[in-house]
Amino acid sequence: MRCILCNMPLMLSHHGICSECVKNLPKLNKVCHRCCLPHSLTTKECYRCREKSPYWDEMVAVTEYIEPLKNLIHHLKFHKKVELTNALARLMFLAWYQRRLIDSLAKPDIVTCVPLHHFRYWFRGFNQAALLAKPIARWLKRDFQPHLLSRKLAARDQKSLSLKQRMSNVKTLFRCHSDLTNQSVMLIDDIVTTGNTVNVISQQLKERGATYVQVVCLCRTVL
Repeated sequence: MRCILCNMPLMLSHHGICSECVKNLPKLNKVCHRCCLPHSLTTKECYRCREKSPYWDEMVAVTEYIEPLKNLIHHLKFHKKVELTNALARLMFLAWYQRRLIDSLAKPDIVTCVPLHHFRYWFRGFNQAALLAKPIARWLKRDFQPHLLSRKLAARDQKSLSLKQRMSNVKTLFRCHSDLTNQSVMLIDDIVTTGNTVNVISQQLKERGATYVQVVCLCRTVL
């Protein structure tokens, strides 16, 4: 088995990406621990989150939406390279664990994922967020609930919309189906762009009783 990035032999084949490539991935430098966007304050939270806090409590990302992860995500989602799942999930877990060492992040009670509408699931054949979330839940030894949330079909694709249009488009898309009283939740997605989707979902989770929501993603788009 060879590293999926540099093609060198792997000592541990199930890792998928060698330690040297992991070490050389582009780093998110000083970022807000709440929204995972760059900021220059000495505090953990940026001025944006201080002025208007998102519904989630902490966000962890591996890197920006740039190469090489951008290409790997594209192959996973659009070329059905599901064999990339464990390697990418491991990067997310390592990023979460590094933050845990810094901030003493608690393990969540539940791990879930941003849902796909069933039409898109049928077309693609899988939900990439669920594929990433399942091994993370296993490594954390926590309950994985892939159907905790459901999604209505969006009237318009998010990729074609402006920032304001995206915010309006997601407000009524998601529903949480369980009582989460006194539960903490880890929400998994592959890419967080504006944050509107995970914010609406986090609001739903909080309204259903969740006490704490961590968002973990592969890439955080810096707008």
